[in-house]
Amino acid sequence: MKKIFISMFAITLSISAFSQNWLLAGNAGTSPATNFVGTTDANRLVFRTNNTERMTILSGGNVGIGTSAPIMPLHIVSNSVDQFLRLSGNGPSLQLVDSPSTSTNRLGKLAIASGTAQYVSTAHNGDMILQNLDSVGGLLFGTNAASGNGLERARFTPVGYFGIATTAPTAKLDVNCTAIAGQSNPSNIRFESLQSGSGTVLVIDANGYVYKSASGTTASVPNTPLSSDLQNELENLRTQVEEMRSLLANRLNLTPAEANSLKAQSSTWLGNNYPNPATGATTIEYSLPSQVSNATCQIYSLDGKPIQTLVLNPTAGKNQVQLGTGRLAPGMYIYTLIVNGKAVDSKRLVVAQQ
Repeated sequence: MKKIFISMFAITLSISAFSQNWLLAGNAGTSPATNFVGTTDANRLVFRTNNTERMTILSGGNVGIGTSAPIMPLHIVSNSVDQFLRLSGNGPSLQLVDSPSTSTNRLGKLAIASGTAQYVSTAHNGDMILQNLDSVGGLLFGTNAASGNGLERARFTPVGYFGIATTAPTAKLDVNCTAIAGQSNPSNIRFESLQSGSGTVLVIDANGYVYKSASGTTASVPNTPLSSDLQNELENLRTQVEEMRSLLANRLNLTPAEANSLKAQSSTWLGNNYPNPATGATTIEYSLPSQVSNATCQIYSLDGKPIQTLVLNPTAGKNQVQLGTGRLAPGMYIYTLIVNGKAVDSKRLVVAQQ
């Protein structure tokens, strides 16, 4: 009888001890409130394979993979390049939600489409998608977060406006060209290695909006070292043409009237203004023939309305006149050389906002 009692007691202890274990084939009848895998003290929970620690959960809840001291809710460390996190499947995505509720509309998504119209109606297979589904928030791009918050550099608004150096873009492309500290170049917009071609002149209104010009298809060249060299070359060509016309006049035995007409044609011209666009003032070059009684440079608006008249020095040869643009509204204007009451040539100038 004593042996039977001892045997029954041992079986009872074994069953009691066995019921406290997690079985390799799984447990039944567990209660999440009382049954769990973990610790009841301040020690971290460690997961190992091949007797090497692979993952840990700290007492505060931070989960670490590849590190025993995670500093974020999920902290992954890998010494291999490009082996931190992979999402696989049909259209893998990473969703960012500001609330545990699935009904919130504050949802961001980083995904790759594996089919047509996946995540975005116009998506194609293989498209990389960065999407903000919030109807109010936009997509921001920032840099320089060495301390505290970073600096916003660009943003997409919910309606699709894209702004650079502005937090409130009001057009499909809105660039704030205000100079930044240490900047030496004259503008914050630059195009490199442009291809040759032809097209319509672009004009800028007082608010900085760009339009296709309603009249004309040519633009003035700004006063840069390259354009200055081209102007010098042009001057040399004009001189050579004048010499050739004088030579022809002597060889062809032209009448005095024909010779004077030929000479006048070779020495009358209107140059490009510089700088262009102009801010405050711009210089206009011109050349007059001999025996000019009066010469003016007339400034017109694009609709042909006279704006200002500059009286020119009638002395023969190359000269220049300065136009003050402080009282002119930003935009495009026409300036015309008028010699002895006749319009000789016209060009365009752009007045920039000061």
